[in-house]
Order: sequence, then structure tokens, then C-alpha cells
Amino acid sequence: MKLHLPFLLASLALPFAGVSVSANAQEIKIAVVDMQEALNKYYKTEIQVKEINELADEKRKNLDERQASYQQMTNQMSELDAVYKDTSLAESKRKEALEKLQALFQERNAKGKEISDAQRKASAEVMTARQEMEATLVDEIKKTVDGIVQAQGLDLVFDKSFLPKANKAILYTSAKVMDLTTDVIAALNAGAPATTSTN
Repeated sequence: MKLHLPFLLASLALPFAGVSVSANAQEIKIAVVDMQEALNKYYKTEIQVKEINELADEKRKNLDERQASYQQMTNQMSELDAVYKDTSLAESKRKEALEKLQALFQERNAKGKEISDAQRKASAEVMTARQEMEATLVDEIKKTVDGIVQAQGLDLVFDKSFLPKANKAILYTSAKVMDLTTDVIAALNAGAPATTSTN
């Protein structure tokens, strides 16, 4: 394997050397954009975030109402349990309290599951809305970048914030910028066995 290393480095060095000469000869114009800063300061971001927060508040209010109902059942169960355990009361009254307690216990369990499911659903809905909002805003920012790039005749634009939502560090590449991906892959796979999928 070590015998192939100098060949590989030589193969990689030539294309990279070529890009340096090519870049200088063609005067490639490079710029950067802080996508995170653009997203933070875009006026629509504040509006959209407010809408997402309102959605989250609405979901939370609904869950709070269900939680209040659940707590009310818990309080009723405590009262019924106290009646059932009170040996000074008539047996029939204690038995009635036990039956109500058991029925309420089942109802409260069902309510608890309902609340848990609602919490998961609400959380998923808010998360989806937030992701869709971010994707839409980032797409709008990218289109704006494209417009400025075309107007200024730029060839290569990097996102210096490496915003995950932007999906990539390079926002724009013109035809002047040499892409070495194919050459690098070819050099990497030059010594691959004939049975591999790269050949």
C-alpha cells in the first residue's frame, strides 16, 4: 500500500496546482455570506418566529386544560380514597366510594395517555412548523444571494457560518471554478480491485 502513496499524492498535486494557475489567470471573484446572520436579521424571521411561538402557546394552552382536568380527577380520587379508608363510615358508603375510585382510576389512566399522546403530537407539529419555516427562509435568502452574485459577477460564494439549514458551505459556484471532485475520486479509486463498484 505504501508503494502507491507517492503516486496518489502526485496525482492529487497536479489538479490542485492547476486550479491555482487557472484561478489566477481567470481572476475568479470570491465572496462570503454569513447565512446565520442573514437569517437572524431577515425581517421575516421575526414574524415567522412569532407565529411559531403563537402556535406553541396554543398547543400549550390546550394541554394545560387537559392537565387541569387530570389534576381534578386526582383530587377526586384522593377524596374517594379517604372515604373508603374511613372505617367509621357505613360499609355501603365505603363500597360505593371504592367503586367510584376504581372507575375514576381507569378514566384518569386513559386521560393520562391522551395527554401524553397530545404532548408528543403538539411537539412534533411545532417542530415541523419550525423546520418548514427555516427551510423557506433559507431558500429565500439563497435566492437573494443568487441575485446579488449575478449582479456583481461573482464566481464562488462561501457560507462562513456553516449554517446547517443551508445544507452546504458553498452557496454558489460559477463555471470558472474548477471542480476537482471527479479527479480526486478517480485518484482515490485508481488502485481499487476490479471487483469493486468503483470500476
